[in-house]
Amino acid sequence: MISILRGAVASVGLDHVDVMVGGIGFRVHVTPAFAQAAPRDEEITVYTSMIVREDSMTLYGFESCDERDVFTTLMSVSGIGPKIALAALAVLRPDDLRRAVRDQDLATLQRIPGVGKKSAQRMALEIGDKLGSPAALP
Repeated sequence: MISILRGAVASVGLDHVDVMVGGIGFRVHVTPAFAQAAPRDEEITVYTSMIVREDSMTLYGFESCDERDVFTTLMSVSGIGPKIALAALAVLRPDDLRRAVRDQDLATLQRIPGVGKKSAQRMALEIGDKLGSPAALP
């Protein structure tokens, strides 16, 4: 498992960064905001989650361990895969997501691309106690 990368940003796309670590380039899928803020040719640290499937090994990257942990928890929901979990973090910060799940705010959860009413309900039911509490109340 690759859990953290530290290296220079070689290139940036809309939804990914290529990070050079020890002469090897790693493509890491990230939120558009993360990609836009990535400083080309400067060193960054990316917290990663590696998803291994029959036909691919894909890295998803985050600014913090907390984002990575929320991503992993989101993927435990039936019907939520890495693309929707990453989209959730593109739309909502971890604490905003925690509040929406805690409050069963389906309208907020449905702002996530690919999440309809049933998926939002599953999120609220299946991970309500797994995400923990928001750092500060609104």
